[in-house]
Amino acid sequence: MSDALIAREGLILRPAQDSPADLAALHRWLNDPRVLEFYEGRDRPHSLQMVRDNFLAADPLTTACIIEWQGRAVGYLQFSFIEGEELAEYGFASGERVMGLDLFIGEPELWGQGLGSRAVELISAYLSAKYAPDWLTLDPHAGNLRAIRCYEKCGFAKVKYLPAHELHEGRMEDSWLMVRPGRPQPLETRK
Repeated sequence: MSDALIAREGLILRPAQDSPADLAALHRWLNDPRVLEFYEGRDRPHSLQMVRDNFLAADPLTTACIIEWQGRAVGYLQFSFIEGEELAEYGFASGERVMGLDLFIGEPELWGQGLGSRAVELISAYLSAKYAPDWLTLDPHAGNLRAIRCYEKCGFAKVKYLPAHELHEGRMEDSWLMVRPGRPQPLETRK
């Protein structure tokens, strides 16, 4: 538990490690068609090397985390500052401090039990306290209604429709840019 970023009531967010346990959990999740339907795509099952390269490799701009529930790895979460073209695409000014989140619960039998929203609340509180960003963002596929409801429950609002935003299962999928203040400020200040 000493390596936990944040923990509350049995839920732990900790840095992902290039360890046999984290590699095996991510590999299992990223080969489950139920997970891939919403994350990465069912046409992209991941080899062990793909998992290592895309989720566990040391990327200085992205922090990769494992979500643990009651001592068991149950999902993946990553965060980073958004910069450059992506910042402009989302409609933020170059001086704004904006962080992006991305996550999934990898155990389908745990879907609908509030773990995703609890993880989003925990990481939002952690990032706000540690980095004081102006904004936190997510960009779920427009058709991923479960994720959108989860993020709305956590205080994120849909602010910009992103047509043909991400390649998923062979076609460009629309997404919603969802935003929440990273520091206390009214959401109405967003353009």
